[in-house]
Amino acid sequence: MFKGNRRSNPNIVSLAVITFLLALISALIGFVALSTLIGYDFSFRSNSVSEYPTPKPAATPSDFLIGTPDPSALSDLTHKGLGFGLTYPRAWRQREKGLQVILSPSADGLDPDNLQEAAIWFGIPADNTTNTAELLTRIQADLSPDSQVLNTDTVIIGGQPWQSTNIRFNHEQLGGPALSTIATTSKNGVGYYIVAIAPAEQWNSIEPGFQAILDSFHFTTKAVLRPTDATPPPTPTPTPTPMIYVVQSGDTLLKIALQYGVNVETLATRNGIDDPRSLRTGTKLIIPIKRR
Repeated sequence: MFKGNRRSNPNIVSLAVITFLLALISALIGFVALSTLIGYDFSFRSNSVSEYPTPKPAATPSDFLIGTPDPSALSDLTHKGLGFGLTYPRAWRQREKGLQVILSPSADGLDPDNLQEAAIWFGIPADNTTNTAELLTRIQADLSPDSQVLNTDTVIIGGQPWQSTNIRFNHEQLGGPALSTIATTSKNGVGYYIVAIAPAEQWNSIEPGFQAILDSFHFTTKAVLRPTDATPPPTPTPTPTPMIYVVQSGDTLLKIALQYGVNVETLATRNGIDDPRSLRTGTKLIIPIKRR
């Protein structure tokens, strides 16, 4: 009996092993099928996805702050007449007006007297003021007599100390509250000023652009322009061609003087006549007429 039981045990073990293998194979087949459906990749490249993420698209110009110059897109400006140079964003507009250089992101900011856009300008005062404090006060009053001074300071621009003030005021053409930085200095007997202005809501975005321009500002040579050069010299009055009169028969010096409305003595002196009675027919007389 015991022998019979011993022979039956190997059969039971074999059956159990076969059953386990079949179950394992079925499980593997099911797992592979499920992985195929969900797109799982067993290769080593699966780890590379997190290590090398898809690069983001390059930033477009609109991603940059307004007024922040791209170093690869700058223009140089050197004004020999005013004696300074600087760089500014190539996309900005630039205008020279009299003794001023004006920079703005658009054409609407190129006229300080009709300002409709943020702008910064550099110049020499037309009255040749060299007192920096006086010049600073006057420019502030010109911008707005009711401006609020936020702070004053001494700053270094182009290796030169400048008196500076920041003000806040209402600017109708800019649409309401505006901010401005004004700076003045004197170099080689010439006064200089800088004015940066923008709507208050735009100041934080455009101020880095203003600062970059100021950082590039430098004096080059002594200014050769002066305030008198800003106004064209008057057109010189040409010397009039003398009026010549040929004496006719019966003319007298008095008659000719009355005809042209001149003094008889002046007429005689102009023509070197000592004796009016010696006037001869055919003599050419210069008529001293004062033309208006």
